[in-house]
Amino acid sequence: MSGFVSVRDVVFGQRTRVAEMTSTGDVIMRDRAYPTPVAVTSVVSAIEVSETYYYDDYGRFCMANDEAKIKIKQVLAKYHTLNLGDELGELMEPFLNNPRVIPGYSSPEAVQQWISFGWPEDKLPDFEACYKQWQTDNGMAGESVQPLQRVSRDPFPQSHVWNLMSQILKLTVGDEAHRLIKKDVYREAVSALESKGLRWAENEKKALRRHLKRIVTNAQQ
Repeated sequence: MSGFVSVRDVVFGQRTRVAEMTSTGDVIMRDRAYPTPVAVTSVVSAIEVSETYYYDDYGRFCMANDEAKIKIKQVLAKYHTLNLGDELGELMEPFLNNPRVIPGYSSPEAVQQWISFGWPEDKLPDFEACYKQWQTDNGMAGESVQPLQRVSRDPFPQSHVWNLMSQILKLTVGDEAHRLIKKDVYREAVSALESKGLRWAENEKKALRRHLKRIVTNAQQ
């Protein structure tokens, strides 16, 4: 029986431990890893030009028709739009414990689409080839332009705001920890902040490190 690879698996990447039976009857566990990440442009193209599958509202495993595909394409469009405005990397996976529920992205209905659509593991499409096929079908073969860039919402880099934030950070974590941030070493700074009573979940610390680096980098410009 083939495993099921959801749209969530290929967009965000997923490592899953699965049980397999050997020829001798022994059960072993192996890691099943998926690409991380596959660009939304390629995933949507695969949905449009290749056979795509889903579990319907009754739990039946079906081949998705154009009407069904609209559901997951709307979720991916919402994700792509949110991601363009997520310059600081604050957009969390819709499956993490995030109190900010975003309609069309991390609402229960959207989460259901993320995990219901996908492909049997032995029928995974070639996502890059699907994107090229979409380009050919739409008269865009050979066309190459820069991808859409994230929209900047930051204050102008020379703004005194960044210098002020950097000075406050230095007073909080100390000179040495502040200096190490410039070298992409964050352990001392995070420990110092936690000693002040601040707390972050493990899945939030990646975004925290980006915030710290942005503060010290923009203060230098």
